[in-house]
Amino acid sequence: MSTSTKIFDKSDLLSQFDEVFESVRAADTRSVPKFFDVKKSPKRVHPWLYLPIEVRARELDAKALIAKEAAEQGFRVVIGAIWLMQAWAPYLPPGIVLFKSVNGLDAKNMEMWSEHGHMIAVLDEEIFGIKCAPEFIAATTHPYVAARADLVCAQGRAYAEAFPYPANVKVTGNARTQTYKPSNGDDILVCLQSGNINNNGRSFADMVKQVLESSMPLTSPEGQGWAAILKSSIAHECDQLPLVLGTIDALAEAFPSRRIVIRAHPVEDPSTWAFDKPNVSFDTRGSIIESLQSAGSLVFVSGCTTGLDAYLAGVPAVRLGTGGHGISADMHTGVSTPEEAVWAVEQAQLWSGSIGEHLAPVGIVPELVRLYRDNPLGGTPSLTKRVRAEPLDFHRRKFPDTSPEEIVARVGRPVKQIAWNTFLI
Repeated sequence: MSTSTKIFDKSDLLSQFDEVFESVRAADTRSVPKFFDVKKSPKRVHPWLYLPIEVRARELDAKALIAKEAAEQGFRVVIGAIWLMQAWAPYLPPGIVLFKSVNGLDAKNMEMWSEHGHMIAVLDEEIFGIKCAPEFIAATTHPYVAARADLVCAQGRAYAEAFPYPANVKVTGNARTQTYKPSNGDDILVCLQSGNINNNGRSFADMVKQVLESSMPLTSPEGQGWAAILKSSIAHECDQLPLVLGTIDALAEAFPSRRIVIRAHPVEDPSTWAFDKPNVSFDTRGSIIESLQSAGSLVFVSGCTTGLDAYLAGVPAVRLGTGGHGISADMHTGVSTPEEAVWAVEQAQLWSGSIGEHLAPVGIVPELVRLYRDNPLGGTPSLTKRVRAEPLDFHRRKFPDTSPEEIVARVGRPVKQIAWNTFLI
């Protein structure tokens, strides 16, 4: 059994949450941003596409697919580390930048790119496995993102219908759906979902404070809505954790000849967990897509995105408990005890439902082409200046060193490395 369960006391954590919330709200003097605060001027751009990446394991394969298709359609594509590209924005030929989030931080980044003549597109990667309820989209979308975006790429009809602002929203799908590979293994992959209560590198109170401060002002309905979502996620993690830990023990006993592979949430502290069963090990691969390639079954907490990942990879999955904000809360065989989980893994049933309203067929590049053709800028620009930027250890952990050959293998075209982990296609 895990050596750490009692430290996650639900009542104590929710009490801490309330204290931090009241403290942050009392100090929150920010004005409430409005969509119509932003006044955009018309822009024209070259056929250049910028694909900044923060987390290689989660983003590179999908962005490479977009890059390959965009290059085939005549774009010059710069793909690579977001930190270097941000520093270069003033010197890059005006083009289209594809952002991956709709939060306040990227609202500021979009302002900087926009001031230097670039057009803004956004595909919300953080919403990938989430049910697109209107209140969730409103609480997580900064109005300045919607106002500055020249194109909002909706991964499905549900997202487009829930989008709360009068922006240029097009249903484009998400290229991530095209990156999954068939499984050739027999592991039982168990995915933890304790990133909020078992955060790596910061205390629980610091995590809550930083998340609340990065939201909309807590004086606004959207800020309060985001706080409620965070609080319910914390409660959900606490409620489901005993079932997860008991299921790991039960699976190890029931399947002694199979590997039980534990995958922590990317922001979790894995050192919290210790198991004494010889067939239990920890997943050290960076991407869930890689992990699923050796999985015969997946066990996940209701609402966790990994339940959607399993479906897209064609891997039988078992859902622990109920609830959560994710699409997966309505997917796969649901169980409420470790014994039921063992039975469900034995059945190894593929889910046959539909997620059509959540994830549409992929059509991102045609919308980017249309955006450029409606706003073309003449001339044949080139990269004339680059700002030196040395990566920090933090950057290297998120985006390990990548060679041009690795990019060539993904895009099938000539590639020139123009800086650390940044490439021109």
